[in-house]
Amino acid sequence: MPLILAIVMVVLIGAGVGGYFLFTSDDSADTASDRPANAIPRLWEAKSPVSEREGQDENGLRSMWFNNDDVIFGDGGGVRAFNRKTGKKQWTVKTPKGAGEVCAMSKEPSEDGVGAVVFDAGGDDCSFLSVVDTDTGRTLWSKNLKGGSTEDRPQMVVNSKVVAVAIGDTYAGFTTGGAKVWELTARGHDCTTTVGLSPQYRAVGSDCSDAKPKKQLALQDLEYSGIHSTVSGEGRAVGQILSDRPLTIRMSAAANTIDAEGSLSTFTKEGEPDETFKLEGELKDLSLKPRDTFVDEDEQVLVSGYGSGGMAALDLKTGKLLWKKSASAPAALDTEGLIALTDAPATGAHGQDPVLVSIGLRDGKEKVLGTVYDPKHALGSPDLMSLAWDGHTNTLFLQGEGINGDKSSIQAFKAPVS
Repeated sequence: MPLILAIVMVVLIGAGVGGYFLFTSDDSADTASDRPANAIPRLWEAKSPVSEREGQDENGLRSMWFNNDDVIFGDGGGVRAFNRKTGKKQWTVKTPKGAGEVCAMSKEPSEDGVGAVVFDAGGDDCSFLSVVDTDTGRTLWSKNLKGGSTEDRPQMVVNSKVVAVAIGDTYAGFTTGGAKVWELTARGHDCTTTVGLSPQYRAVGSDCSDAKPKKQLALQDLEYSGIHSTVSGEGRAVGQILSDRPLTIRMSAAANTIDAEGSLSTFTKEGEPDETFKLEGELKDLSLKPRDTFVDEDEQVLVSGYGSGGMAALDLKTGKLLWKKSASAPAALDTEGLIALTDAPATGAHGQDPVLVSIGLRDGKEKVLGTVYDPKHALGSPDLMSLAWDGHTNTLFLQGEGINGDKSSIQAFKAPVS
């Protein structure tokens, strides 16, 4: 009997895809006495090796993409695709010759399935760009954009027409075939220039002693013949573009300051300044990072991380907080409102399981969709996870380390249809 069991184990291990171990989960067979009645079934769980890049500002590998069938994410094992229903690995993006580990991914791929990935070009320089087909994982083209200084915060965005990057000394746009279509140059010889990119727009703040106007903010539509405007006399530095609709930019608090963390500005469809709110008082605790910031379709409410492990909603017309919550993290905007994960009251000595909720954008009222149940109660805090929501199938994907020393994994939970 021991010999037979050993042979069975060898066969099971040999069935792994490419040596990658997949943990399938049949939570329906779990008999734990503390299993809640509204437990959300876990479809599958797979290893997700931790990367040293995770958690480094916006250079973390916490983006998750979708194609028709798969969820695609990056970690210490590279950029890989897993079938959304079964968890079976489909492909891994090939590391370019001369490149090292994956540094970063674009927040989203384009609607026609093109994504941007950055690898280490050597010496912790995140400047080796690869553009990939998200259906197959095939590399469409690669370029080593290593410049004169080390890049630790690469920016790259993709739309149907262009792959735009701010990497090292390269501020440029390429076609999805790799041809350069534009390159950003300084307006003068003595300029301080800051750049923000989104799938739709490029924002360039410049302060030049030898150009007129001396201070200027230039806005450019990267995909269509939309906004192409300049705001003369605008001397605030550009930090990050947080939303395309409305165009919302995190900027410095005042002119002649580089630290772009002091104000939040929106712009009209014509590229004219609309509202500006200084990030002070309650607003100073908004995290305002592109990966955890969402704006509703009506362009009225912005949701972002808030304080230590929480989130809040901001009225984009008044600059007032509508509500704030602790121990919560946003996953996506859906027809039911904001889909989020929040800590639940302790379930006993074993720990606690987070709860999946939908939240009213203006009133902050929560509707419980179910408990994200883990038999070991080892899921980490919501704000420490990477979250993605597939609204077509009501599936939650979460990536992170367990609180009991469990290795990092990605898990899929099928939420009930409301």
